[in-house]
Amino acid sequence: MISLFRKAIFKKIFLSFLIVIIVYTLIIMVVTVSQERSRNRMKWNNMNELFLERESNLIDYRLDVSLNAVNLISQQQSIVDFLNSNSFNYEVYNHLFNDLTGNLFSSHQSGFNIAVSKGFGESITSSDGYFLFKDYLAFTYMDQNMGELKKFMESKDNNDLRCFDADNKLIIVKKKFYSQEQKNLFFFIVWEKKDLLITTLPNNSGVFGLVDGANLNYTTSEHKERLPFIKSGVMIENQIVEQTIEDKTAYQKRSNTIPTLHYLYVVNLNEMMVLPLKTILSIMVILFGSLLIGFLLTYSFSKKNYSPFMEIIKNIRKDESLASSYIKNELEYIISTIQDINTVNQNLVQLQENSLEDLQESFFKNLIYQNITEQDIQNKIVPLRLNPYKEGGTLVILSTDGISKWESDLTESNILIVRKKFLSNFKDKNTSYGFLSFPINYKCFCLFFLEKNQKNILSVLDEMTHRIGSELGVKITFSISKSFTAITDLPRAFKEVSLEMDLNFSFIDTDIVTQDNNSIPSKKEYSYSVETESMLIKYIQNREFESARELISQVLIDNFGKSKISIYSMIDFKNAFINTIKRILNKYNIVFNDFYKQNESLFIHLNSQDADLLIETFHSLFEKLMENIGVEKQYKLSTVEKVIAYIQNNYTKDLSLSEVADYFHLSESYVSKLVKEHLKSSFKNYVNQLKVEKAKQLLLSGKYMVAEVGEMVGYKNVNTFIRIFKQQEGITPGKYVANRNVNEELLKSN
Repeated sequence: MISLFRKAIFKKIFLSFLIVIIVYTLIIMVVTVSQERSRNRMKWNNMNELFLERESNLIDYRLDVSLNAVNLISQQQSIVDFLNSNSFNYEVYNHLFNDLTGNLFSSHQSGFNIAVSKGFGESITSSDGYFLFKDYLAFTYMDQNMGELKKFMESKDNNDLRCFDADNKLIIVKKKFYSQEQKNLFFFIVWEKKDLLITTLPNNSGVFGLVDGANLNYTTSEHKERLPFIKSGVMIENQIVEQTIEDKTAYQKRSNTIPTLHYLYVVNLNEMMVLPLKTILSIMVILFGSLLIGFLLTYSFSKKNYSPFMEIIKNIRKDESLASSYIKNELEYIISTIQDINTVNQNLVQLQENSLEDLQESFFKNLIYQNITEQDIQNKIVPLRLNPYKEGGTLVILSTDGISKWESDLTESNILIVRKKFLSNFKDKNTSYGFLSFPINYKCFCLFFLEKNQKNILSVLDEMTHRIGSELGVKITFSISKSFTAITDLPRAFKEVSLEMDLNFSFIDTDIVTQDNNSIPSKKEYSYSVETESMLIKYIQNREFESARELISQVLIDNFGKSKISIYSMIDFKNAFINTIKRILNKYNIVFNDFYKQNESLFIHLNSQDADLLIETFHSLFEKLMENIGVEKQYKLSTVEKVIAYIQNNYTKDLSLSEVADYFHLSESYVSKLVKEHLKSSFKNYVNQLKVEKAKQLLLSGKYMVAEVGEMVGYKNVNTFIRIFKQQEGITPGKYVANRNVNEELLKSN
């Protein structure tokens, strides 16, 4: 065992396993301690809640008895006589005193006594005798609550009650309203705390008491500290709320007898978190045992995992005289040997990749020029790693010839630099788009993409050509084929895209470079007459933009949607439509070159042969064109005017924003924005203004009632009409009618 610990690799393996074992052991201990503390706290919570539930029910019963005694006494004739007496009457006082002392609750046998008073400052009659008001407050230690008591007794709330803490007493003041006499009578229920809060706490350090939530009076049996009242919203019956405040935990329950009264039991949190000694010892035993078992398992696993390293060293060691050196520096020796093997393998892989690229390039050249049979194609796909390309894709030809003649003078070395730069940038930017490249000649090369969405490819090609243009000052042109579904369709796609490249045109330069310098054949197969072009220009000049959009859509569908046209006709149609754009721009003195530069990314898309993409691109170009000549601004203004006119004609109905939006086939948010920008007011406020103005006219006519006017201007509820009218005018419709003459003069002056 000791010899193994001298091995560097073994020590690292052992320490790795040991750290893992220790971490997992500590995690288990933390979880175990946490669970034990949780169980201990749950036990404490249950015990404290049961205590609070039991004591609160007992005190509720005592309070209920005292309140029932008050209700019983309040129904006696002596109380009515006392209430109606205006001065001291011995006979009335004697009957009242007998009722207070001679009932079932007399002689303090239930732990409380009752006193009666007509109001703040009035004399008080109790089972202890007849008192002046201040003397009784001093007798019951209520003088310290004089302000709160006065506020309560002089309040206008009838049949209310309030609890007050008075040294060693809890005093409940109940206000009872006698409807026949239209007077309030106040009953004082005086409890001795030792009689009301008779309890043995389950925890010596805990505090049990009462809190009056209405005025936050605190009552405890022995302690003078203030209890932490828990504000928890509306508490349901028998619900116990728990809350931790600093180092204490408070349990609170609302009284079922007096709704504003709450029972509180507060205990120290530290006592709840202490684990029993037996539990701590059990945890320590488990921890020690886990570490011991972990050490033995770590040694066993380390020894087992070290054995492959011994085998590796044994197999690669050749010189026995260096055996001690190998053992001493075993890790460095293994790493060095593996690096040497890896270097040899990389050289072999690079050699294979270079050969593979050459073979793939030769395969594609033979394929596009149709110098290979279909059987040979199928046989070579797997060896050349071309399985992903078996399902076809999209072909792109890139050329450094440029669009104009003056851009075509590049040396072969410069063209190779451009090609490498382009491919490098493309791969760095878009690793998600799989493609293969192969040259056609020293100025043109092909990109075979797996991606079949032309839009995605065009966006990337556009970015890359701009990057090459800005970094190397070279203009790269390209042509893109339609997507195809099999690698055997590559020759057909190559012919189409080659022809497109040969016929490549510029929207700025009119001198076109082709490979054989032949002119473009002119055989018109597209549908776009001079009359149609004139109508389109007329629509746009007259700002009949909807008609212009419909005509553009019809022309594009006629040429791309129904039947296929040849590449020559497609190019002619593109040029014709571009010339229409030029003519429209000329009429508004807008330079075409500026328009081209602003929308160059859209013009690049015209290199595509995809009908859907061409339709979308031309639509976008004409939308940009109309934006430049202010069509969109006119359209927006016209829409606002129509919306406002519709509101003014229909505001007397129950008009909503959604109804207006649906009528004009617009979104609610857009209609709201139009009204806000044009009128500087919200839709709802503008409609209310129209309604109120119309209501004022109808009210001043003197022919209709307020409710009728509200209904006539679109308010189904007369209260809603009155509220909106007052918000707008500052007075109600009734007052507005009352000031009729003044309002008529104001209306005339306006």
